[in-house]
Amino acid sequence: MKRNSVKAILLVTLAFLLAFSAQVLALDTEIGETLVYLVGDREHVRSQETNLGNLVCDILRYFSGADVAVYNGGGIRAAAGMGAITIENAMDIMAFENMVVTLELTGAEIIEALERGVRSYPEASGAFLQVSGMRFYFNPNNPEGERVVKVYIGGEPIDENKTYTLATNDFLAAGGDDYAVFEQAPKIDEHELNDQQMFIRYIQENSPIYPKVEGRIVVLHD
Repeated sequence: MKRNSVKAILLVTLAFLLAFSAQVLALDTEIGETLVYLVGDREHVRSQETNLGNLVCDILRYFSGADVAVYNGGGIRAAAGMGAITIENAMDIMAFENMVVTLELTGAEIIEALERGVRSYPEASGAFLQVSGMRFYFNPNNPEGERVVKVYIGGEPIDENKTYTLATNDFLAAGGDDYAVFEQAPKIDEHELNDQQMFIRYIQENSPIYPKVEGRIVVLHD
């Protein structure tokens, strides 16, 4: 191997190591502050509405401009304590760096997706959907596929024949977690920022944050 080639390889390797070191050092960089504990614990985010689930979905809707947003609980990978939020927190929470896409679905198809999300309830499931822009009520005692009893979008009862825009991650959009209804839906946009980048930017621009549980997902019992 020629001397110049070896030197070039060494320079590339050194640049890579320096970049990696800088990335590691930047993990503790503070991007904002939360005034509340961000509930991303596995047993909660996969079975009930949480403030972090609401935040993640609100962020997707904020950047996409979609009518509603949904995110699978299994894609939210960590919680965060009250206080400073760091780059590392963001990377832990949004670990998969999924792209964000906007789909077009009818009200009936959105209800179908919500039914899929509560199919395993009360068992914790990665397919459980956190939501934004909507409120829905479901009865786990009803037969599978008939559990969702009421849905509101923008404060109005959902119109099963109306077309809505829905933001989500590309995993669900591709039919992940058995969401065939998303895979079949027309994709009208794929956004430049991935979900982790959206999360970081939103925190930077809107800190301090204090997301709440708002009754977006209501469990009914006979």
